Amino acid sequence: MNLRPALELHNIARVYGAGENRLEIFRDLSLTIKPGEIVGLIGPSGAGKSSLLHIAGLLEKPTAGGVKIAGIECDHLNDAARTRIRRIGVGFVYQFHHLLPEFSALENVVIPQLIAAAPRAEAEKRAKDLLGRLGLSHRIEHRPAELSGGEKQRVAIARAIANRPLLLLADEPTGNLDPPTGEMVHLEFTRLIREEGLGALIATHNIDFAKRMTRVVRLSNGTLVNG
Repeated sequence: MNLRPALELHNIARVYGAGENRLEIFRDLSLTIKPGEIVGLIGPSGAGKSSLLHIAGLLEKPTAGGVKIAGIECDHLNDAARTRIRRIGVGFVYQFHHLLPEFSALENVVIPQLIAAAPRAEAEKRAKDLLGRLGLSHRIEHRPAELSGGEKQRVAIARAIANRPLLLLADEPTGNLDPPTGEMVHLEFTRLIREEGLGALIATHNIDFAKRMTRVVRLSNGTLVNG
């Protein structure tokens, strides 16, 4: 069993611009997320939640500080190495599903696994299992245009988890859904995260959702405080 933290952020700073145009987003920001821990990230619009997720997911480099994913120091890795860690170690779920419209729900979950060099039979088995656990066994051959908003987001969740990442990052994953559908998707999402034993950082404006997670952190004035 992997006991290393899924994510470690150490003394992160992020600054855009310089001089009169200098904008400090973070300073001395630290966070550790263990496997199986779901952390809710809250804060006002513009506080930098998306930027923090991008840094945690190696999509953006901090101005200062360090990032570790599953114990791997990522600060000095080249772009190819960072891409590999993102591909096999990190799953992303966004507010909008970003599914490939020409492919079925099953294919949308299979394709990332094939890119990561999984055998097709194994990838299809994994995809069917995840979609079934999310209540979509009867919809696996449907394309995104034939699915409801909640169904599309559940496919996106299955896709994010398909490669068995150690870290899952989600940016307002239910923000584009009506409240009843958002509630359903949130429950299924967090249940699946716990079953898979992932570490997760989930940005949300929904305080009720956040309070059901393992713990809550608030992004305020460029640093994190307990929610």
